[in-house]
Amino acid sequence: MTKAQLKPYWRAVNRAASALGLVGKEAIEKYRHSVMMEEIGVEHARDVDPGDGFDRVMYRLAVDAGDWSAAARYATGEERRMAHLVEQCARQVLELKALDNDPMFENEHRAAREVAVDYVVGVIAQAGYFVAESPSGGEWWADISAAQAFQVFKMLDTHRRRLLKRYDWRPLSFDPDATWYIDGINLAVGQLPYDAPLPVHVGRIPA
Repeated sequence: MTKAQLKPYWRAVNRAASALGLVGKEAIEKYRHSVMMEEIGVEHARDVDPGDGFDRVMYRLAVDAGDWSAAARYATGEERRMAHLVEQCARQVLELKALDNDPMFENEHRAAREVAVDYVVGVIAQAGYFVAESPSGGEWWADISAAQAFQVFKMLDTHRRRLLKRYDWRPLSFDPDATWYIDGINLAVGQLPYDAPLPVHVGRIPA
């Protein structure tokens, strides 16, 4: 697990140990090692995968502590992570589609953005996993599995890469924080300049 994850991990260990009536450092250490071994097959925190492994350990600790709110949160950790990646990849497809159809990316040119929204909704409908809400707002998806979200992500990422190849952009690897815009006559990635249009957001047609 990461350094940032250690703090909530130790809090969860102490809460669970207290709820189970464990007293003394030796008893608590034996308990936390047994939790990691039983859940993911490792004994040391440094060997815990920061993704699914961390969620599984934290879920067990939350259950042992009787913290059902935390248990529910960690039970859906992988799904939440994949949903976030899908959202960020879809946002980038929207931005790149707008650039592809309207290189100047001007505010008054809404048609290209709406085509981009239609494309993403089409991918979602084709996958059959999501409930696409109305353009007035709302979430993109209902409850889905991480495996289903990953399939949608792969579809979106394939089109994202195809769009970038048109600009001869390298590398094509996915960065969830990337923001695409036109800087002069060149495609650019990074933070939008102050006077540039806001990026197209997933889940609604821009006003």
